[in-house]
Amino acid sequence: MKFTYRKASLSDVSALEQLIQQSAETINTGFYSDREIQAALAEVWTVDAQLIKDNTYWIVENTNGMAVGCGGWSDRKLFYGRHHEDEAELEEKLVPGVDSARIRAFFVHQDYTRKGIGSALLQKCEEEAREHGFDSCELVATLSGEKLYESRGYLVVSEHEIDLGNNMTNKVVSMFKKLGRKEERLAARKKNLIRSLMLLATLLFVLYKLGVMDGLA
Repeated sequence: MKFTYRKASLSDVSALEQLIQQSAETINTGFYSDREIQAALAEVWTVDAQLIKDNTYWIVENTNGMAVGCGGWSDRKLFYGRHHEDEAELEEKLVPGVDSARIRAFFVHQDYTRKGIGSALLQKCEEEAREHGFDSCELVATLSGEKLYESRGYLVVSEHEIDLGNNMTNKVVSMFKKLGRKEERLAARKKNLIRSLMLLATLLFVLYKLGVMDGLA
C-alpha cells in the first residue's frame, strides 16, 4: 500500500483534527475511559500549529488523499498540547547537543495501523532532529503508543499522570532515545555484515568437513 509523506500546512488543520479524533477514540479505548479520551482531546491530543509553522510536522495520506497518519518533532520545550499565540514567542528553544529534541503528536488512523506508518514517521523525525544537531530524543507516550516507541529503541524513563482538569488524569510514559551519528550507524552495519559473513564462512567450512559440499558437487 502506497502512502504520501509530506510536511503539513495550516490548510491541513481540519483534516488533522479529524484524524486525531478518530485515532484517539478508537485506538485508545482499551487504555483510557471515554471521559478521559474526550478530556485529552480538549487539552492534550491536539493540533499544535507551531509545529506546522516550524515545518517539523508530517502528514501521511493514502492514495485518495485522506489523512491516515501524522507526527512530528520539535526544538521547543513543550512535550504535548498546543502553543498558544501569546506563549509561542516566549517558548524557549532547546539546545542541540545539550537538550533532547521532542517527538510530538503521533496519531494513526485505526484502519491503517500496523502498516509501518508510525515507524516511518519516527525515522523521518529522528533524521531531521539529528540533522539539526540533536543527539537524543524525548517524548511522552500514551499507553497505546508505548510499544511503537519501545520497538524503535526508546527506553522508559518514568510513568506519571497528566492533569486533564475536572479531577481527571491520563497515565502516560516518558521515554528517551540516544541518536547514533551516521558514522556510528554505518560502522554498526559494517560490523554486522562482517559477523554474518564470518558465520557463513564457518558454516561452509563445517559442511565441507562433513562432506556435504562434496555431495552437492
